[in-house]
Amino acid sequence: MNRTNPRRLLRLLWVAALVLFVAVWLFPVSNDMTRAADLALLLVVWFGLIGLCWRQHALRFSLCGVTLLAGGFLVFPGRSLPAADALRTDYVAGLRRYEGVNYYWGGESPKGIDCSGLVRRGLIDSLFFRGLRTLDPGLVRRALLLWEDDATASALGQQYDGLTVHLFETPGINQLDHTKILPGDLAVTRDGAHIMAYLGENRWIEADPTVGRVITVSVPANDNDWFCRPMNLVRWNVFSQ
Repeated sequence: MNRTNPRRLLRLLWVAALVLFVAVWLFPVSNDMTRAADLALLLVVWFGLIGLCWRQHALRFSLCGVTLLAGGFLVFPGRSLPAADALRTDYVAGLRRYEGVNYYWGGESPKGIDCSGLVRRGLIDSLFFRGLRTLDPGLVRRALLLWEDDATASALGQQYDGLTVHLFETPGINQLDHTKILPGDLAVTRDGAHIMAYLGENRWIEADPTVGRVITVSVPANDNDWFCRPMNLVRWNVFSQ
């Protein structure tokens, strides 16, 4: 009996860690605390699973092999960036996947998202999945670094950490000459309160706190207050390289 108690305790602790990981993952708010908790719990769950399966040689070697392959992939040199047009197409598709998602301040997930969470998560998703599809570790690393390096709407408008580059200012999106921008470009209110992304064809996507969800808006939009405010236009640096 005494010999089985430690393993039973380990199993209970592993289940508890798994439940906590799922709970944090389902929580829509993304900040330094939730990201750190997600990462720590993921490592505990994964390596705890390896420990629990240690006596099963085939499963143990399989899990250890997956760990080594994933680690090796992430440290392997990345390739040169794909063409900007391809990245923009992926980004627009990534943004469109969040249409209709409920607005949640601080959110960055399909369970709830805010304006800066939308423009960030669209890029994180597009870089990450293109990196997996093309087996390009450089893109996966960029996605993970962007996920870890949080940035508000105001920070993105101020070219925080070199993530964005400034294009120009406009008195309002309704007055903007859209031939001067490209799909994926961002508009940030001068006070940094809100950010939205351009989809092309005079359409913008935003997580609108007034409406309470992610919406696509066609210009001109005189009934939408955000489109009448002075804006700074910025571009993701990854689209400028």
